[in-house]
Amino acid sequence: ASDVYKRQIQRILASITYKYRLNGYQFDRKNPNISETISAIVRDEKNLKSGQAKEILKADVVKIIDSISNDTEDFRNIRDKALILIGFYSFCRRSEILGMKFNHLDFLDEGIQILIPFSKTDQIGEGRYIFIAKKNDKYCPVNSLKKWLEIIRIENEDPLFYSINKSNKFNKYMLNKKNQKISLSDSSFVKILKNRAQLAGLNEIEKISGHSLRRGAISEARRNDLSINDIKAQSGHKSSQMIDLYSKVSDIKKTSVTKKI
Repeated sequence: ASDVYKRQIQRILASITYKYRLNGYQFDRKNPNISETISAIVRDEKNLKSGQAKEILKADVVKIIDSISNDTEDFRNIRDKALILIGFYSFCRRSEILGMKFNHLDFLDEGIQILIPFSKTDQIGEGRYIFIAKKNDKYCPVNSLKKWLEIIRIENEDPLFYSINKSNKFNKYMLNKKNQKISLSDSSFVKILKNRAQLAGLNEIEKISGHSLRRGAISEARRNDLSINDIKAQSGHKSSQMIDLYSKVSDIKKTSVTKKI
């Protein structure tokens, strides 16, 4: 059991280091952001182990996007479409999605190439590139992100996603010690996802976590017979163990013999 706890602590510390490096902070255990990150990771770990974390599959994403109003006067509609579609099709961790910045994007004819400079499994900063292809429908993550970028007009090292107040005007940016803009928090990301899922009529809203989009995308890819190596290249997993786990949890619910007797 001690080895399990050690690995869990290592994952938590790696996530904290990554989050703070993105925002230019020194490592400080008393900072409230650290407590939030630890709590989020512990919740995700427990959910994964118990099989309770809800995976958001492609059909669920379609329902969520369809339920979002086309009212472009409410900038939250445009932001949330981009956030959810990029979150799903990138296969990225929550921290990687919220760590995306404008200068990480490279728009190509076929889609977007995105640099992921750091991750929980890449603490030395080797980085990796992912590619999100264009789609010929209203669920295109590339077009959704472009619409959002046209409104917010960010540049350089500005984060892609941040909060909007109820009057639909951008909040004054929260700044870190280096006067850099700060993106949505982990808890805000989960709150947006849960709210949108509830409006779309999805079940088990309480089981949605910051990992739900990533889990759903990986499960969807496995169902469509994509190779584990291709999934790992997009998701950033170093081993196949977690990808297998996602697939097994999903498949066991689908194929349970108790449904047939």
